[in-house]
Amino acid sequence: MTKISSYKKFSLLGAALLGVALLGGCATTDEMNKAQSSADQAAQKADQANTAAAAAKTEADQANTTADQAKSTADSAKAEADKAMQEVDALSEKIDRMFKKTMQK
Repeated sequence: MTKISSYKKFSLLGAALLGVALLGGCATTDEMNKAQSSADQAAQKADQANTAAAAAKTEADQANTTADQAKSTADSAKAEADKAMQEVDALSEKIDRMFKKTMQK
């Protein structure tokens, strides 16, 4: 089942109303052709807008993926830094204890 965008719905509805109005006023074939042409152009523009929106969504999805990867890399780097800081703190405490022992002798 195809999804019809709101732009397309409005353009088709407008074309139908215009067609009914023209028929009610004894519209000529030329007027009907102009109305159909206008409706076709509106539908084409709606399709272009939908295509542009889909492309923008794809780009946004790619940007989100890249951001997620960057966050994951940053989280890994932070975890490594935290681990290194814990090791530094442990070594510092060990050095302090060793220094205190040598001072007591």
